Amino acid sequence: MDKAGVGYASVTGLEKKYVMDALDNGRLSQGKYVAEFEKGFAHAHGQKYGVMCNSGTTALQLALATLKETDNWDGDTEVLCPAITFIATPNSCLHTGLKVKFVDVEPDTYNMDPGEIEKHITPHTKCIIPVHTFGLPCKMPEIMEIAKKHNLRVVEDCAEAHFAETGGKTVGSFGDISAFSTYVAHTITTGIGGITCTNSREFMEILRSLVAHGRACTCERCVASDSKQVCPKRMETELDRRFCFERTGYSYRAGEIEGALGLAQLERREEIMGKRYENANYLIKKLEKYEDKIQLPRHPDNTSHTYMMFPVVVKKGSGLDKKEFVMYLERCNIETRPMLPLLNQPVYLKMFGNLEPEYPVAAYIGHNGFYIGCHHGLGMKELDYMASCIGRFIEKEGEING
Repeated sequence: MDKAGVGYASVTGLEKKYVMDALDNGRLSQGKYVAEFEKGFAHAHGQKYGVMCNSGTTALQLALATLKETDNWDGDTEVLCPAITFIATPNSCLHTGLKVKFVDVEPDTYNMDPGEIEKHITPHTKCIIPVHTFGLPCKMPEIMEIAKKHNLRVVEDCAEAHFAETGGKTVGSFGDISAFSTYVAHTITTGIGGITCTNSREFMEILRSLVAHGRACTCERCVASDSKQVCPKRMETELDRRFCFERTGYSYRAGEIEGALGLAQLERREEIMGKRYENANYLIKKLEKYEDKIQLPRHPDNTSHTYMMFPVVVKKGSGLDKKEFVMYLERCNIETRPMLPLLNQPVYLKMFGNLEPEYPVAAYIGHNGFYIGCHHGLGMKELDYMASCIGRFIEKEGEING
């Protein structure tokens, strides 16, 4: 069979229709599709404002740069990040001139452990970045309580958890600013891209300025619309406000083709998310008889899981070797990825030294976890094949070498 990959981009006639309309309009920079995607995506996450950009990584960087400006953070400011996450999360802090401190994760959710947070808070700590790993929301009420107690900002990294809910609220609606990725492997995609969401108009205007070189004018008419109406504020100053720059920003904008793809995907979100949930639960049911050997993704009753990926952790005493496991699956044409090892990355070993002994849960997951796909492009035939291959390896207790 064809390779069962970890990611999938579903492009239907609706995406093609919107993209062709954008091309026919002759506007590839930000226009009506970007504006509609920003509004729709933000509202779907309980927020007033959305600002689209060119990646989830830059979305995080924009969020942190915004808070750095409004709260006057300096180079000693510390941001708390989970010790299991994609490297983009802590890198965004470093690129913004901030310091990173890591927090160990929960062994069952792989998310930041609220019980581990306070031991890392110092007078220099100003922000927490909870990451909703693989589509499972963090314990946000507990994290927000800690943030309130210590007067900390919260930037939610929702790159992997579009539309997930916990306690009746959607991810991205707890913190000050949230950041999402719409890269091709993510649940809904714009090919490349990301988006920040917030309820603060002040933050939105700074975000919109930063994403476009630091320009002064952040209104929809000038920045994200192809309206023929002229902005009345454009010539209020000597410099045209579209080309007047108030801060040292970035060139992080996305264009109309990405916006068109995003809007179509947003309109199809129930179909896409429903299939992912169905596939993940099918795999869980097929594999739950092996839960004495492997840890499968589970979620509390008051929390939804959007299953960007399907994580698996080899349990202690299982007799299974993770490296042999993933190599066997790869030989079976089932794509695997390491489960976000972070602290042992060469660049971080050079920068921070060997931190793994201080974060035992993250270290175990990093060395014994991997993930496979459960996306909406997989059918029952592929899922049955994947489950049977996993079963064959486990039943032979990792001794399959052919």
